[in-house]
Amino acid sequence: MLTNDRRLKIFEYIKRNTSATTKELSKVFNASGSTIRRDLEYLAKRKLIIRSHNGAMVNSPHAESGFLFNYHRMREEKKLIAEKAVKFIKDYDFIALSGGTTSYILASEILNSTIQGLTILTNSINITTLILESVKDFQVIVTGGMPRKGTYECIGEITLRTIRNFNIDKFFVGVNGISISGGVSFSNIEEAEVAKEIYNRSRQTYIIADHTKFGITKPAQLVDLSKVDTIITDSVPEEFQRELLRYGNVEIV
Repeated sequence: MLTNDRRLKIFEYIKRNTSATTKELSKVFNASGSTIRRDLEYLAKRKLIIRSHNGAMVNSPHAESGFLFNYHRMREEKKLIAEKAVKFIKDYDFIALSGGTTSYILASEILNSTIQGLTILTNSINITTLILESVKDFQVIVTGGMPRKGTYECIGEITLRTIRNFNIDKFFVGVNGISISGGVSFSNIEEAEVAKEIYNRSRQTYIIADHTKFGITKPAQLVDLSKVDTIITDSVPEEFQRELLRYGNVEIV
């Protein structure tokens, strides 16, 4: 493939998927890592993409956290994850949902289910609106706080104070990274603080994340992998499956 053709296709691939790793692009386009890195530098200099530590993302004001961008990325995989996650929810549970697109799709699955009598705590304005506009008569607790642009998630001390008032049965949390060295992690420190507070108030925590999150380490750690109860995903990369054997307490669904 000619250089310019490959670069155009790489740009289209990143635009379609919102982000990609160097390793992923090398495999897709059958090119060496050094070639892909040169291509990414070329595209980044022209402000078509934004370089990340292990690849690149689409050049958007909220490229790291844009809800609409992420909603369409891995959509089918997220729906499969949500369909599996909803089976862990029982009538009259008190659950918490993090922000993010996987949680939003899970909320949709919950609303389409036969589950009754839920109490749902969330810091997501999007999820709150979705539930309030549905026909379900669920009790919704909105954490309040300052919503972030791009993710529509409430953060800050007001949010944390609200969460501390409750004892939660099950917490379903979408994350940005899962790795051996970095544990379960978030891109945004303040969103991680909110998730950690809910985690501390919950009897069980379910990590809901598609396979692209494995092997990724983001700046803000939620918990170490040794403290994870359950990960619900569409698939686990083979090399990561071997590493997870060190953590016998982690259930992979």
